[in-house]
Amino acid sequence: MYNKLDAYLMEFSDENSSDDYWYDVGFEYACQLLDEFKEEDWSKLIQQVDEKNTIWKKRLVYCFGDNKRDEEINIILKLIDTKNEELFVMCIDALREMITGDNKNKIASNQVVERVVQLIPESGLATKKILERFIQQIN
Repeated sequence: MYNKLDAYLMEFSDENSSDDYWYDVGFEYACQLLDEFKEEDWSKLIQQVDEKNTIWKKRLVYCFGDNKRDEEINIILKLIDTKNEELFVMCIDALREMITGDNKNKIASNQVVERVVQLIPESGLATKKILERFIQQIN
């Protein structure tokens, strides 16, 4: 199943791919593929995610959040250490949906909070709200 997801995300990972189609329709199929993942698929994904381009990573993170899987959280915590601000904010946004009493410390201990606090003053209104809500949830 990992190979199917990888190939599918690659179709939407170049500069010429349609963002509108991805957000309207494309991500739903990617979510369906993730729902069918077995342990070996998650292992492959976490091993290979660093090798993927930024657009591929953004597409993947956009699919995360609804199921609150530990595997998703682990991948996001791996991807969150990025210089790409948009990917970072997408990771924060996905994590906001996943925070529970059981995983709050794991997420907060990932040195994410400090970066979020630094970004808040220089962010636009929508991004600022995402970041502030994350801080509220994590505290």
